[in-house]
Amino acid sequence: MLSKLDATGTLRLTSIAQAQIATVVMSTRLDDVPAHKVETTYIEAARFNRVKLALLRLDNPIRLSLPGLKGMDVILEEETWICVDRTLYDLPVIAWTDFDVLQRDNLHKPILCKQLLYHVHASVIIESVLSSMDFLLDERLRPLAEERATGIEELFECC
Repeated sequence: MLSKLDATGTLRLTSIAQAQIATVVMSTRLDDVPAHKVETTYIEAARFNRVKLALLRLDNPIRLSLPGLKGMDVILEEETWICVDRTLYDLPVIAWTDFDVLQRDNLHKPILCKQLLYHVHASVIIESVLSSMDFLLDERLRPLAEERATGIEELFECC
C-alpha cells in the first residue's frame, strides 16, 4: 500500500512511497550538483550483472544502507547508481552513469561507464561502497535463488 487515510481523513503517502519518490527524483538531481571529478571507468561484469538481476527480482529502484560507511546509502536504478550521504539530505558522493550496454554481446566483460565524484575524498571509499553493495545484494538475492533451486529440485523428484 502506497497511501492511506490518516485520522482526519486526509490521504497520506506511506514511508515506503515517500522513499520511492525521493529515490526516483535522486537521479534527476545529479545535474543540479557539480561533480568534483568525472572519469571513465569499468564496472566488473559480475557486479553489473548482480545489480541488473537485483533490479529485476527485488525492486526498482533499490536503496541500500551501507554498513561500515556511516550515513552512506547507495541508490540503484537501471541507468544510474548513486552513493549518497543521507545525513546531508542525500547529497551525492559518487555516481556511476552512462553504462555502455548498447553494443553488449556477452556477460563476462567489464562495462564501460562514467564515474562522477562529488567530494574531494570520494575516491577513498569507492571500493568499500561497491564491495558493501555486492555483499548486501548477495544477501537479498540468496533466499530467492534458494527458493528457485528448491522448486527445480521438486520438479525432478517426481521422475
